[in-house]
Parts: sequence; C-alpha cells; structure tokens
Amino acid sequence: MTKSILPALALMALPGLVAAQSTVTLDSFSLDDDPKPNAAASEMRDCLLDASACASNEFGGGAKFTLDDVVNLGVVKREPKPPVTAGTPTTTIAVIDRTKPAPQPLPTIDLEVLFAYDSDRLTPQAMAKLSSLASALADPRLQGSKLVFIGHTDGVGSAAYNRELSKRRADSVARYVQSTLRMGTSQIEAVGVGFDYLKNSRFPDAAENRRVQLVLVPGA
Repeated sequence: MTKSILPALALMALPGLVAAQSTVTLDSFSLDDDPKPNAAASEMRDCLLDASACASNEFGGGAKFTLDDVVNLGVVKREPKPPVTAGTPTTTIAVIDRTKPAPQPLPTIDLEVLFAYDSDRLTPQAMAKLSSLASALADPRLQGSKLVFIGHTDGVGSAAYNRELSKRRADSVARYVQSTLRMGTSQIEAVGVGFDYLKNSRFPDAAENRRVQLVLVPGA
C-alpha cells in the first residue's frame, strides 16, 4: 500500500511542476498542415525558369518550340507589319543581317499526365499533378504568358487517330488548368501533334512519349 500512495503524494507536493509541464505540452501542439512547400511545384517552376538547369527526367528533355514553331501550329498569331502608306518616301535600304541569332526556345516542360486507355478523362493522379502545376504558375516570374498545351502520343497506331487523341487530352489538361487558375479563354490554348515529336525515338511505344507539354509564350 505504501508504494501506491507515494506517487500520489509526490504529485500533490509538486502541483506547479505538473501544471507547467502540461502547459508546455499544450502550447507546443499544433494542428496546422505540414508547412513544407510542394516539391513537384518547385521543380516545375525551376525548369520553366531555367531549362538548362532542369535535371528532371520528366519535366526536361522534351521537344523545343520557338515562337515560329508555335505560330506554325496555329495556336498563336503573329501580328502583321503595318503596310507602307502610298506616297511615303522609302529611302531605307534593305540590309540582310546575317548576324541575327537563331530563334530561342520558349520556356517549356513535359508532364506525364495519366489517362485511362483510349480516354481523355483526367485521373485523380493527373489532377493532383496539374494542381502542382497551377501552384508553379502562380510564381510572379511566370505571369503574363499565354499557356500552350501540346498533346503527344506514342508511336503506336495511325497518325490521324493519335493526332485526334492527343488534341482531346491536351484540351482536358487546358480546361482543368484554366478552371484552377481562373484564366480567360484567350490566355490558354491546346493542340495535338500525335507522335510527331517523340521524346524517346528509339522506343516509339515508350510511356514517356505519352505526355502533355506546356509551352509559355511571353506577351502573346
């Protein structure tokens, strides 16, 4: 009986210590969510900001698109130069600038977006990845660009079928991102290129060929 009474007496003798310990424990307990940033979103953002430093097998290494390429795909229009007014003197001599640098690739990343077989409906896993993309695009340094989503397929099947399927899948991705970011319809475009730009040309049926690519067109 003596052993069972002693702990109780000790606690009664030290009420301040017990209260202090309880207070510290309650104050240090938090129900907040994990404050760590979304690693996927950070990696997407970094690859868009500096493609040369992108070490991701998924986000990097895809097809490069210049402004000319995007214009040729028909998703971005280039404003024509104003015509010369009749009677205006034209004393300027046309000179070919052979030192003009080649067009630079636009910021781009690849996204391995999952779809069911022969379907353009986004899976829950795909939605989670696109939510990370939306977080990445919220960075102020990536604002002010038109978003062009380019759908790709593997090399299995006919060219016409794959082009149509890739367009439907790019449309699904574009709609989801547009809704998430609440963007206007003029700020986002989608196009399908089928298997014209295989990421792994050695193995046309490889899974990494089935992807949706994002290209940012500044000021478009």
